[in-house]
Amino acid sequence: MYDVPSAQLVASAGPFYATETFWTAAGVAVAVLVGCGAIWAAFRTAHPRRRLNCTISHTPLVRPALNGSLEVSHNGTALTDPYLVEVVLTNPGRRDIASSAFDRGEPFRVRLAVPYAELVETESDPSAALAPPARVCGAELRIGPGRIGCGTTVTYRVLVDTVPAHDCRHSLLDVRVHCATIPVTDRLTGPAPLVQP
Repeated sequence: MYDVPSAQLVASAGPFYATETFWTAAGVAVAVLVGCGAIWAAFRTAHPRRRLNCTISHTPLVRPALNGSLEVSHNGTALTDPYLVEVVLTNPGRRDIASSAFDRGEPFRVRLAVPYAELVETESDPSAALAPPARVCGAELRIGPGRIGCGTTVTYRVLVDTVPAHDCRHSLLDVRVHCATIPVTDRLTGPAPLVQP
């Protein structure tokens, strides 16, 4: 007597997403993505990227038509073509820029390329915020090192002689710096539109 093996029905393959292998692979992929996201978030928390905006503008103090009939001096120094330069630093981020962000204690430098320059005013917004110390060395404004709090705007005003040329240099660590220059303005006609280099 012969045994006839019973016929086995082979189930037809269903949709790929209904297989156990697919769901195992999908679980592994999700776990890898979640792990990478956690590592990235931890890195961003430990090493946050900070931002600093620097805007520089200059305004003539005397109209050209008056230059020949008016003499201007500051602390005994005669000025032939006086301008007021405004250097505005703004921290728009949610984290402070600490004093330690100034690599090797090097200041933020604004070169003005003028024969005479003197810092005449510093102000902060909010007013309770302390502005990083600043000084003029030759024709260069040196700012910091010093803390620039989140949401803080610091304005430095420098009196110069002749039209200044602006050049910014910095060695800030982990800070994205954006510099913009506003063209010369006339206090009687209003500011010109913003121009970015």
